[in-house]
Amino acid sequence: MSRFCKLVLAGSLATLVLSAQFRGFQAASVAPPPPVAVKAGAETRVPVTVRVRPGYHINSSKPNEDYLIPTALTWDAAPLEVVRVEYPEAETVTYDFSPKPLSVYSGEIEIVTVLRAPAGAKPGETISGRLHYQACNNKACLAPTSVEISVPLEH
Repeated sequence: MSRFCKLVLAGSLATLVLSAQFRGFQAASVAPPPPVAVKAGAETRVPVTVRVRPGYHINSSKPNEDYLIPTALTWDAAPLEVVRVEYPEAETVTYDFSPKPLSVYSGEIEIVTVLRAPAGAKPGETISGRLHYQACNNKACLAPTSVEISVPLEH
């Protein structure tokens, strides 16, 4: 086997080992939101707490570069109407791998969604959504991922 083929094989094996090592790894977690009290026609604030593991950061909702994947909290349409999603202020940090400062979140952040309940919203229903993000450390980025979120409704 040629030296080139051995190098390619070794590189492929290392990639597979690293990929398997990080499969299932979550650099960020979402605390289960509390039940939401709904009143027909009224707006309700739903806080979602995101915890980013030490040593990692996630891109903000408005990254400084077009190629970076923003953090986004989205909700399924029913049974409540999403009025707006309020993201926290991001940190501006410079890392060794980027000459430009990046707009990121780290540690614990809170994203608030303002919802409006239509007349037909009933207790016992849930609103479902997902947090989409890409986590990085100071050397590499993990593949983008999503965390499912479910919030029960109550009156």
